[in-house]
Amino acid sequence: MSAYSRIYQGLTRGGMPAPEAAAELAALRAELGAELAAGLQAYAAEQYAAQPTDTRATTRMNKRKYGVAFQSAQWVTRATTTGRLTTTPNQRDHRSNP
Repeated sequence: MSAYSRIYQGLTRGGMPAPEAAAELAALRAELGAELAAGLQAYAAEQYAAQPTDTRATTRMNKRKYGVAFQSAQWVTRATTTGRLTTTPNQRDHRSNP
């Protein structure tokens, strides 16, 4: 049984309090974000590694692309640990517009 199934069954059957389920879901989200960021960093290191035949311009371009990928991986880690990816914007009621 997956962790998500266990949490869902715990909530629906009443065996798990909501704060505990939220904490477990947050831990799973952080773990997923860390794995995703590690994969992105490994891909960037492999994709943009310096080759002996690269010119200086190509090396600079690859360094810049690697930096962007690394910053993206850091954002993924930060966003999944703080839970900012799971918040939805406020929905507007279409009837309230004149």
